[in-house]
Amino acid sequence: MSPADITGRKVLNRYKIVERIGGGGMSVVWKAYDLVLDRFVALKVLRPEMSEDEEFIRRFRREAQSVASLSHPNIVNIYDVGEDQGLYFIVMELIEGETLRDKLKREGALDPEEALDIACQICEALSHAHARRIIHRDIKPQNILITKNGHVKVADFGIARALGAISTTSRDLVVGSAPYLSPEQAKNGEVSNRSDIYSLGVVLFEMLTGKQPFAGDSPVAVALQHVHSEAPSVKEMRPSLPDSVAKVVAKALRKNPEERFSSADEMRREMKLILSQGLEGSPSRAAGRREEPALGERGSHEEDDDLARPQKKRRGLSLGTKVFLTVTVIFLAMGAYALKLFSDWMNVPVVTVPDLTNKLFVDAQEECRRLGLPLMISAWRNDPEVPANVIISQSPLPGEQVKQGREIWVLVSKGQDLATIPDVEGMTLKEASVELQNAEVNMGNVTRMYHEQIEKDRVISQSPKAGLQVPKNTPVDLVVSQGPEPKTVQMPNVLGMMLDEAREILADSLLVLDNIDYQASTVPEGTVIGQNPPPGTEVPFQHRVSLTVSSRTTTGATHRFVKVFRVPEAYRGQTELVRVVITVRDDLGERIVYDKLVQPEIEQRVTIEWEGTQATVITDIGGKKTYETIRP
Repeated sequence: MSPADITGRKVLNRYKIVERIGGGGMSVVWKAYDLVLDRFVALKVLRPEMSEDEEFIRRFRREAQSVASLSHPNIVNIYDVGEDQGLYFIVMELIEGETLRDKLKREGALDPEEALDIACQICEALSHAHARRIIHRDIKPQNILITKNGHVKVADFGIARALGAISTTSRDLVVGSAPYLSPEQAKNGEVSNRSDIYSLGVVLFEMLTGKQPFAGDSPVAVALQHVHSEAPSVKEMRPSLPDSVAKVVAKALRKNPEERFSSADEMRREMKLILSQGLEGSPSRAAGRREEPALGERGSHEEDDDLARPQKKRRGLSLGTKVFLTVTVIFLAMGAYALKLFSDWMNVPVVTVPDLTNKLFVDAQEECRRLGLPLMISAWRNDPEVPANVIISQSPLPGEQVKQGREIWVLVSKGQDLATIPDVEGMTLKEASVELQNAEVNMGNVTRMYHEQIEKDRVISQSPKAGLQVPKNTPVDLVVSQGPEPKTVQMPNVLGMMLDEAREILADSLLVLDNIDYQASTVPEGTVIGQNPPPGTEVPFQHRVSLTVSSRTTTGATHRFVKVFRVPEAYRGQTELVRVVITVRDDLGERIVYDKLVQPEIEQRVTIEWEGTQATVITDIGGKKTYETIRP
């Protein structure tokens, strides 16, 4: 299955693909219908050529993990993430509207008030994410969605990462779009919340002027301009803009992150203040007026003019001479800089690469910093045997001689591949199965029981509990309701059955087997020959049932013996009733002839039939046995 031909298909037998919405370099976005929750969603599907690359899959999954912790009106919600037949996908909130890129293509430069309002809403989203230590790192018009009523939603946190994580990433992880890339991202991959503020400054510049601040023949050329060139003022392209607006854009686009707004909240407050004061006044009038000198100063200058001597007019350098001198100075400077770089490269000290395997990344980073070796992450990988954030392998290998400044690439463990147990209590068994599958855990044992409040086929409880981190594919046992317990049951017919079979039938019918009487009969030993209540009787559920069971098959003359016994009063303190079991051992073998609960101090009589020259009667009263030999 590939994104090119999945229209009409069902993903995980739940999300039915309706139509394609759009696509990017990594994924394609589809409109889909959620069959379980009865709503339309956006389904972001990883392109098939990416699904074989573990690094792309890791970034794709990280999008859902990053955004799952965010809940804000200006951020696109993430509902689900999973994989179906090699198709990796994320289920997102469906936004009816257009991207800011579409709006800019259609309208060009926006009205300043509208541009500032959109930027304020983006700041709201960034402030919420930054407070949870998440940086977007790819703010651009394509990732800004605008609903039909003008509400802004920020999307695609696919390259976001926690502020507390390592700030320097490997080359393949220095991500973002070149026209909106902050200088520190383009230079060394270091990011902070102020990197997002710079990208938002570029977006605001484009909304106000209809153009990006830098242009070039390639993304690399544009990225270098972000590092080395100052952005033009928005007033150069749109002179009617107020100075206050130009200052906001200029501050957001400072090369040094420390000189930008300290937070998205600060930038939003500055723009809100401008909006509250109104934007009718274009540039400050004072800026276009020339100040008149004070009266005393004017007189003094006039006096100096009267006393001044006529001077001979000097001739300046020609334009050609100025150009020649300027070009010469530039070439000399470039040559000196190149010579310094070559000299620095030749004089770099040589160091020995340390052994970083089985060390925590932060410890290895500090060790490499002391040696002057930049530590870079090539990839993260789940490993059940290596703890999280511990280095699995490295390149170059330990012991190699390299120059300072050489990058050391390491593979870092993410620890055991864990899954979070979802909360499925109250769901139907089918819904619970879908949730468990989406969470990458398995359905375990399903036990059914009666419940007075929870309707039939809904989950009563689960084990393990929701929210626990467990290894993937861990089985989750469920207890499912059978609905309210029945009040009465019809007495089944167990006549002619063997005793063990009759026990199971009674248990399945929610009845309790109480007393068993044994007596000789013409049917095989162990056969039920009587029951009370009779078959077909409506009885309360958990009603006690008595059975009469064949003790043996009669073969001829038998002897009879009347056993008289009384349970001692001493047993009364232990229980109301005491179980008494009488066993006979004769020529026919050993068999139980009496098994009942009796009340202490009440005389009991039991007629025992036996065969042979003698028999042994074993009486078990509450676990204490007595033996008695009888003869004809």
